Amino acid sequence: MIQNANPWDSMHQSSSAANQAPTNGQDDAPRPPSEPVDRLMYASRSLVTGSVFAEMQKIRAHALQRNVADSVHVALLHQSGWFMEWIEGPAHGVRALMSRVVADRRHQDLHLLHRSSGPRRLSEPWSMALVQTKEASDDFSSRVTTLRDELRRGHKVDPASVWRRLSTPLTHPGAAEQARSDRFQRVMVCAAQGADSFNLVQHLGTVHQAEVVHRRFVGAHADALDVATDYVDLEVGAVVRRVVAMARNGLQIGLTRAFLTDYSHVILLLCGVPARDLGLIERLVGACANLNHRPVLVGLGPLECDHVTLQRLAHAGGLVYLDCDLAGDIDSETLWAAAEPALDLALAVNYNWLSLQSPHWSPALRSMRAAALRQSGLGSNAELISAGQRSKS
Repeated sequence: MIQNANPWDSMHQSSSAANQAPTNGQDDAPRPPSEPVDRLMYASRSLVTGSVFAEMQKIRAHALQRNVADSVHVALLHQSGWFMEWIEGPAHGVRALMSRVVADRRHQDLHLLHRSSGPRRLSEPWSMALVQTKEASDDFSSRVTTLRDELRRGHKVDPASVWRRLSTPLTHPGAAEQARSDRFQRVMVCAAQGADSFNLVQHLGTVHQAEVVHRRFVGAHADALDVATDYVDLEVGAVVRRVVAMARNGLQIGLTRAFLTDYSHVILLLCGVPARDLGLIERLVGACANLNHRPVLVGLGPLECDHVTLQRLAHAGGLVYLDCDLAGDIDSETLWAAAEPALDLALAVNYNWLSLQSPHWSPALRSMRAAALRQSGLGSNAELISAGQRSKS
C-alpha cells in the first residue's frame, strides 16, 4: 500500500470526544438496526491483473465470515480500474476492517471519501458491484480527488450520494449533481419473467442515443451470486431520469435495498402467470419493508393479470399500486408509452421525494409542474398529498 496509515484512526483522532469510541467495552456490543453506526467510504486503485469478478468473489467469501462477527455491513464497487468500499458498523468493527484493508496487496493509493455516524443503509453483511463503462481510469480518478478534497474541506453528503457521484460516468447528464434530489427521478424496472426490463432499458438507450451502463451485483445469499442490472440516464427537461433494470433476485441484495428509498417508482412488467406476478410483488414488498419512503408501483401487463390481488398485497405492505392493462403485442415501445405519462405527472406535481417548495427548482421544472397541474385539474395552488404519504395512512 502507498498509504500505510489507517484512515479510520485519523478520523477518530480528528473527531470530537462525543464521537470517539468508548473505552468501557460497550462499543463491542451489537447495535440494533435503528441505532447510529460509524460509516466510512474509501477508494483505491486496483492491482488485480486477472479476473476482477473472481477476485471479488474471493473477497466475499472471506468478508462474510469476518463481517458477520464484527457486525459490519459492506458494499464493494469495482469500476474503471478502481475499488470503492462503503462500510457501516460499530467503531471497533470498522477499525478492524480498515486495518485489514490497509494491509491488502490487491490495491494501492487509498483515499478517504466519507466518514460519519448515522443510520445503517446497507441491510446485509456483503454486497458488491462490478460496473462496465467506456470511461477511462483517469476520469474516475478525477472524481475520487474531488470527493476527497470536499471531505477535507468539511463538505458533508450522505454515503449514497458519494456512491452515485463516484460511479456515474462524467459524460452522463447531471453526473456531478447526484446529491440534489430535485435534479433526478430514479425509476426501477423489474420483470416477472424473462429479460423484458433489460430490453426496455436497451430500447431507451437506443432511442435517446444514451449509454447503457452494464453492472453485475452480488449479495450475501446463495441465489444472488451474479445478478444483472443495467441503467440509462435520460434528460427530461430540467430533470435527469435514471431508468434501472433489475433482475428479480437482485431485490434482496443489500446494495439494491440501500437505494430503494430514492426511487419514485418501480415499474413491474407482469406476465399474467399468477405465481410469477405474485412472487415479484412479494419480493418487492419484502425489499421495501423498512423504508421510510417507498416507491409507487406501476403494474403493466396483459389483460389476464390479476391486478386486484396484486394491489391487495402491495397495500398490505404499505405500497401504492397503479395498474395498466395492455392488449395485443407488447414490446418495449408499448411498455414505455404506458409508463412514461405516470412518471411525467409525478415529476410535475412533485411527490414527497422532491420537496414541494424546493428552492432549487429551475424555471423549466416550475413550468412543467404548472402545466401538469392545469391538465390534471388540481390547480397551481392545490394541496398535493404524495403517494408515499398516503401509503402510510
